[in-house]
Formats: sequence, structure tokens, C-alpha cells
Amino acid sequence: MKSFFKNISLPVKILCALVFIASVSMGIHNATLYDPNHGFDGDGHIYYINYLVDNREMPPPTEWETHQPPLYYIVSAVVQSTFNSQKSVQYENIVIQWLIIFVVGLGFNKIFKNKYQVLLGMLALAALPMLNIFQPTVTNEYLNTFWIISAIVSCVYIYYSKTNKEFFKAYILLLLCLIFGVWTKISIITILPTVVIALFLSIKNVKKSLIFSALAIFVFGLAYTPIFLRTANFVAPSNIVTTATNFGSVPSLDFFIRLDWIPKIDMYTTQYYSFLGGAWNSFWSDGQNVITPFVPFHKKAFILWTLGFLLLPITLYGQIKHFKENKKMSTIMIILGLSMFGFYIFYNIVSSHYSAVRLTYEMGIVLPYAFGIASASSNKKLFPLIAILLAIQFVILISFFWIEPWWHVTRPI
Repeated sequence: MKSFFKNISLPVKILCALVFIASVSMGIHNATLYDPNHGFDGDGHIYYINYLVDNREMPPPTEWETHQPPLYYIVSAVVQSTFNSQKSVQYENIVIQWLIIFVVGLGFNKIFKNKYQVLLGMLALAALPMLNIFQPTVTNEYLNTFWIISAIVSCVYIYYSKTNKEFFKAYILLLLCLIFGVWTKISIITILPTVVIALFLSIKNVKKSLIFSALAIFVFGLAYTPIFLRTANFVAPSNIVTTATNFGSVPSLDFFIRLDWIPKIDMYTTQYYSFLGGAWNSFWSDGQNVITPFVPFHKKAFILWTLGFLLLPITLYGQIKHFKENKKMSTIMIILGLSMFGFYIFYNIVSSHYSAVRLTYEMGIVLPYAFGIASASSNKKLFPLIAILLAIQFVILISFFWIEPWWHVTRPI
């Protein structure tokens, strides 16, 4: 990264440092105050980690969350044992979040020649509520997202590889990401179509494309086998295999298309009645009150909510713009976004739980979002507007998500 910042102006370097410091400071502050049992299934994740710490073996996959693949929990158990503190686990996501942003920066540096575009793409993630909402919680979603994004960035490196050595290095990284990813959360399976398409777009020889695609799928399946066998004889409370093969009551079409949350300015309860509203608010604000106190209306939440109506068309414009310049690379990002959204629809069909409309389950969608922002910023007229919008979003996000001692999430459940 030292060489990356070589030709970046000093004021921009200072701004980058301030963004990093502010983000990490918020993460440390929030993790310190946040009670780990809050969030989605916090107590289930903690139980899994404590079981590993206390017993030095895997728990039976019969309790809530213990059916999950073990990598996140093993890492967390090591962290907890090393620092002799359960609280230490909550600081992991600060590191993982910035690893995600850093990896995205590496990928964008391959795609975009302008380094300021790369930085705006990275800022788009640092300022995105969706990537900050769960930061102080105990959850495997961040590590899962890291492997998903790292796998796609590996595909970017494969696409731009000029020698066999570069290709095989990137391909091995891809396989490792798929292995570690499926050992973290099975939902990484949603990126396999993107991976296969990326390999076919990167390798001109159809036979080689088939071989490398088949090998990637085989390695993924092989890595998943022990995870599947561990839960095959149990009916875990939220086993993804059980969920995917056991359709509940399918929501009505109205649930998927209703937009009445917009005129109502409903930033907090749309997940109960609207697919799109629930997604919108889990992407642009704390729509399910994972961190912030539940209030009917909040000015800061409204600003974040409103910024989405400006940033979404900008990222879509960027996607279209880049498609005209590089159809293959844009196709990879578009397929990733569609895969994430398709899985999102599928999960809402098979699950009747209100948390299904939490788009955080498909957090890999943040990569095509940031890609569109970075691409759109090549427009000289749009660049300052995008920079200003992201700066406003980041400042409001830090202010809005900064936990106060009196908030409900600081108290044990």
C-alpha cells in the first residue's frame, strides 16, 4: 500500500487516515459498550465459542447455531483463550471489516487506473451502514463476507493475470478462499456461479475453463463434505440444508413489490411487511435496530435512508458505464450482485422469519455496489458529488452508530 499512496496528495492521505481512525475508534468504543448477547443470535454464537474454550472439542450440532461450520468459532475461541476475555471476540470484526475494505482496494487497483477511484470505492464501503451495523456483535457474517469478497477479488486477479505463475497464484488463492469460506458459512455457495463465469471469461480455452471450473467446484464440495456429514443426522434449528428443502408458507406477491414504506418514511418496521423496504433499511440504516434505540423517527437515520436514493442510481450508472468499457469484468460484478439478490429472494421464500429480509445475510453484494461507485467516479462532474455524498454518509454514520451508555444494547438480555 506504500507504493499505492506514493502519488496521492497529502490532504487526501490525511483524510484517509482520519476515516480509518474514526472507523476503528467507533468499532472499539461500540464493542466495549455493546453486550455480546444482543444482535442476531448473539447468545447462540457465544455458546458455541464457550463450548470450544471449555471442552476443546466441537459441540453437537443440536443447539441454536452449533450446526454452523467451525472456522469463525475456532478463531474466536483462540482469541478468547489468548486474551482470557469473552469481550475480546467482539473486537475481531473491526479487523475483519478493514481487511474486507483492504482486499476490495487491491481488486479495484487492478480494475481502475485512477487511484482516486479506488479510494472512493473503499470509502463507499467504510461509509456503508450495512458493513458497519453488526461490527460490535458476535457473528460469523463478517468473516463469511471476507472470504466471499476475497474469492471474487482472486477472480479479478485471475482475469488480469499475464503469466502462468500469476494465474496459478490467484487460482490457489481462490481455492483457499472457497475452502475457508465454506468452513465459515455454507452461504458462500451463492458465489459459485460467479466464480465459474469469471473463470470462463478469464480463460480463453474452453477445455481449460471447464477443467479449472470443475476443480473449483470439486474442491468446494470436498471441503463441505465434513460440514455436511456433521449435521446430516441431526435436525438443527436453522440448518441451511433443512431450510432449503423445507418450504414454508410462501409470502404473497404483495410482500415483494409493495412500496408504501417510502411515503410512510418507515425506517424501522418494514421488514415485517415489505421485502424491498426491509432490504433498503438494512442496507442504508439500522432498520432492525441492532445497534440504535428504536424510535419512530430519527433525523440521522433519515439522512442515511435518503442518501440511498442518491447513491443507488449512481452505482447503477457506474455499472452501466463500466459495462460499455469492459463487458467481461462488469459481467463478473453483475453476476455476483444478481446471485446475492437471487439468494436473498430465495431465503425470503423459504423462511417466514422477519430477519430474512435482513440483506446482511448476503453482504457480498457490497462489492458490486462499491464497484459501481468507483466506476461512476471516473465522470469528472460526478466525482466531487460522490465524494461529498460519501463524506456526509460517513460522518452521519459515525455519529448515528456511536453507542451511548444508556442504549438498550449496553444492558444484558
